[in-house]
Amino acid sequence: MLDVYASRVVRTVVQGIWLGWKVESNWTNPFVFLTYLIAKPIASVILVGLVFVIGSSASGMSRGDLFFYTFTGAVFFIYPATITISLAYLVHEDRAKYEVLKHIYITPSSLKPYIVGRGVASAINASVSVAVSMLIGNIIFSHYFALHLPIDASSIDYPALIASIPLGVAAFISLGMILYAINLVTFKLQYSLSEYTTGILFLFSGVVFPPSMLPYPVSLIGGALPTTHFLNVVRASLLGYNVYGSMVYLLLSTILMIVVALIFMKRVERIARIKGTIDRKAEY
Repeated sequence: MLDVYASRVVRTVVQGIWLGWKVESNWTNPFVFLTYLIAKPIASVILVGLVFVIGSSASGMSRGDLFFYTFTGAVFFIYPATITISLAYLVHEDRAKYEVLKHIYITPSSLKPYIVGRGVASAINASVSVAVSMLIGNIIFSHYFALHLPIDASSIDYPALIASIPLGVAAFISLGMILYAINLVTFKLQYSLSEYTTGILFLFSGVVFPPSMLPYPVSLIGGALPTTHFLNVVRASLLGYNVYGSMVYLLLSTILMIVVALIFMKRVERIARIKGTIDRKAEY
């Protein structure tokens, strides 16, 4: 019985990945979709880099270590931003746009494996954006602004870097599941909720400056966020530093986020059934 359930869950996750890929990419040809996939994150990364260049020029001080911190934060923040925004919007997409949420809900598998599959599809797209942004951004800033990333391919802690990606993705999918649950019982929040969430994460997670620079006790928020520890592990592993303290925090915060998401989703599903919001169509 357990094997059957596990097989069903895996199959649902795989179908969610396939469906997510088709929905996000079937509106145009592969070349145009790939251009769209990498253009926006590259523009965001270059914008953050240019802000650093302008600020450094105004202050008369340019430090490579600070640029590395800002640049890598902007690049790898693509993961939480892409995943949380896509999952927060997913309720509107399935319930109001395609009107398939009620059919998905009554299938033998629950919503949760389907949401995980859609989240993994977004993570795959984000990985492409991260890789291209890292490459092109490094070329642009090293060639035109003499800002070189202090990364030595031989000193990178590859096991830690590789392990941090699925841990971070699991935490971001869990956060996206929480946003999904909120939108399941509300209407017209899918845009603002995701923007507010990513904005808060950008501010408190040490994307462009350490959370310790924030006033106490606001700075404590950053220490509780998995995005903070994810970025810490990524930066340390790229430089070849000891990452295992941050890795423990990332693991613990990810586990906590998963537990909270599963409990929250279960309770909100019950409320959604009572209120009838699963198959309610929102008119705009």
